[in-house]
Amino acid sequence: MPNKRPRNATLAEIVASLPPAPDPPVEWVRSPAGREEFVDDEGQLWRKVRGPLHRRLTQRLATQADALIIGEAGGGEFRHVPATDRLATWNRIKDRLMADCIPSYAPYEFVSTDGLTLLYIEESC
Repeated sequence: MPNKRPRNATLAEIVASLPPAPDPPVEWVRSPAGREEFVDDEGQLWRKVRGPLHRRLTQRLATQADALIIGEAGGGEFRHVPATDRLATWNRIKDRLMADCIPSYAPYEFVSTDGLTLLYIEESC
């Protein structure tokens, strides 16, 4: 007696046997530090001038810049620091600039089209 041919699976059986589809890729927020320009959460366009900055320049800009933003969570969230809190913020982060500890901070200088200066300090966790 001849051997029976194996039965071919139907398309529905093949589809049902496949593993679930992978999750769609996560869209990461690109850090302002890695871009030439960005728009902050208040709608202001900023263009990068330089960075990461030297500690002494960062200290000067911490008090003299028109705006100071801490990019928390690697730039995913912006925390605007009012002028009255800038010195305290500087004292809290100055020992963690470009450091190997967690969190560490990297400062960048940006300017707006109307000539305002921004000190953007990105927090890395």
